[in-house]
Amino acid sequence: MTPEQWRVVDAILRASLSCEPAQRDAFVAQACGDDEELRREVASLLAAHDRAGDFLERPASELLSSGIAPTSLSRRLATALAGRYEIEREIGRGGMATVHLARDLRHDRWVAIKVLREELAAAVGAERFLEEIRVTASLQHPHILPLFDSGSAAGLVWYVMPFVEGETLRSRLARERRLPVDEALQLVREIADALEYAHRHGVVHRDVKPENVLLQSGHALVADFGIALALENAGGARLTHTGITLGTPSYMAPEQAAGDRPIDARTDVYALGAVLHEMLAGESPFAARSHQETRGKSMYEPVSALATRRADVSPSLDAAVRRAMAREPDDRFASAGAFAAALTVTPRVGARGRMVSARAAVYAVGVVLAVGLVGGWAIARSRFVGPLPDAPLEVVGQPIAGHAEWAPSNEDDMSLTVVDRTGRLLRTIAANRPWTPRFSPDGRQVAYGAFGSGRSTSDVWVTDLDAGKTRRLTNDENDSNDPQWSAEGARVVYSVSAPDGKDLEIRPVDAGHPTLLAAREGTQFASDWLRDGSALLVTEETDRNKHDILVQPVDGSTPWEYAATSADETAARVSPDGHWVAYTSDESGQLEVYLDSYPRPGRRILVSSNGGAHPVWRGDGRELYYWNEGALVAVRLDAMAGKAGPAIGTPIILFRAHYFIGPNTMYDVSPDGERFVIIQRQSAGS
Repeated sequence: MTPEQWRVVDAILRASLSCEPAQRDAFVAQACGDDEELRREVASLLAAHDRAGDFLERPASELLSSGIAPTSLSRRLATALAGRYEIEREIGRGGMATVHLARDLRHDRWVAIKVLREELAAAVGAERFLEEIRVTASLQHPHILPLFDSGSAAGLVWYVMPFVEGETLRSRLARERRLPVDEALQLVREIADALEYAHRHGVVHRDVKPENVLLQSGHALVADFGIALALENAGGARLTHTGITLGTPSYMAPEQAAGDRPIDARTDVYALGAVLHEMLAGESPFAARSHQETRGKSMYEPVSALATRRADVSPSLDAAVRRAMAREPDDRFASAGAFAAALTVTPRVGARGRMVSARAAVYAVGVVLAVGLVGGWAIARSRFVGPLPDAPLEVVGQPIAGHAEWAPSNEDDMSLTVVDRTGRLLRTIAANRPWTPRFSPDGRQVAYGAFGSGRSTSDVWVTDLDAGKTRRLTNDENDSNDPQWSAEGARVVYSVSAPDGKDLEIRPVDAGHPTLLAAREGTQFASDWLRDGSALLVTEETDRNKHDILVQPVDGSTPWEYAATSADETAARVSPDGHWVAYTSDESGQLEVYLDSYPRPGRRILVSSNGGAHPVWRGDGRELYYWNEGALVAVRLDAMAGKAGPAIGTPIILFRAHYFIGPNTMYDVSPDGERFVIIQRQSAGS
């Protein structure tokens, strides 16, 4: 077939694909007229399209093996870019562009040059497209394929990326069909990390699919960031005349397919869920014979369950994928980072079959949570806490970020710091990816979870603040975290990742072996230990992707529900006298801090005003602390006894810090209320 013949076939093929499936045969017959050979060629390509998906996404090698010759585009491109790039050959052809291997003469490196289809370039306008695409040039991330260069010449619009020696995720899926669960999750976390970074910079990909994921040395590189958005912004309604629809039906969220709602980060979350589904199931979630049928199924049919297809896909992983692909954006994870954090991995070999927790997944992809409550839950639903009212608040401290001596303590820009009531830095505890610090009852030690050097799991550590010495309390391949001290300070209880959930273990602080307290299907972790030592307050993740508060007796008997409603209830802390429990709930539509009586709830009192999370008691029970939009708030509590409950004083802001909000409390207060140990980031944008 000559290039001229191919252009005729190509034009009819693309036009027919824009028709409804039932109308394609009639259109092809009319377009081809009496040319029976032409009609057969187009019909053959349409059939191949229905069997294998988008024919136009097939690489050039497959097109050539089918007898379809490339055009003279390579020669034109070589002439237009002479002196800057030396064009080697065409290496791929897609629905929107062709890809050429070239040598960057100035920097002596191999690059890939994508050239927009000419009718597409004409529709969007070269200058406008290039102006839009410059936004993506600022994206610098280890899992984003960067944009080196762009321009237009001789009627061609092009942009330049690094040439990656490897293959696309589509190529690997075509060869292997399904991937091992741990490899699939690793790739998805890397993609999610890239998406999270881009979303924070205002860029939504809009076309996440296996074809746009390159694999290099076993790691993911996401390509074409911002290209779909640039085309849409530049071309607008003119794109409809090219027969091109931005996005790919198999990975397109319903709101994107319908075009009736704004596109945001949750659109990419949907697509990423579809990609993960395909990696695990061996086919896209709504596999069908045509794009039209695919769109219909995605609009009206539920996502098929992964757990019924593979024995090594856990119910929690299945639920996470289905939540990512929820039909309504509000029902999905609010961010790619939240989706990654909800993914668990397969059981590890040995070490009692333990597995890396969802917390490790957060660190594996470097999920960045915003200052204060912005960004919502780390592993649960996202909520935004509104500002506290100006009138009743008094700022008595200074922002901790303003202190010159503040410094991160590890490569993740995470710091475990001790500060006073004004936010002044007292000391930094060296810890690798720390989590959930807790003061000992005498205030002299801090227990916390952290990663040891070269470890992929967390251990519980104890730092003696007076002596400046740190020791590892647990030392095995299990993922241990969330320590809580007993009242006498001789023991700690902590969570341990298990293949089907979380175990709770109790261990002496000085010497001795751990004792299994409770094993439960699903995620659980202790939030506090009652002062009389009789029970623990435990946060448990439910099958609704929310959390309940349970009371777990230390004798190992059956726990009972303290707060188990349709709302998300977390971070429970018991008052020193044991009569009240403070906790976080989103029942009102935003996170708030409540008090309720213990052991029998029913006298609930709202403590926070227009938002709050993570309450912690002072040692005498006369002051309660919580966070609101990056501010640590203190409230006086008087008259704790009596039916009326405590009197809530005027809230004051002690200081501000870059604090995380998640299901468990990421700070603590010393018994005298004079020091706070906090896990935070150096800056909001990092």
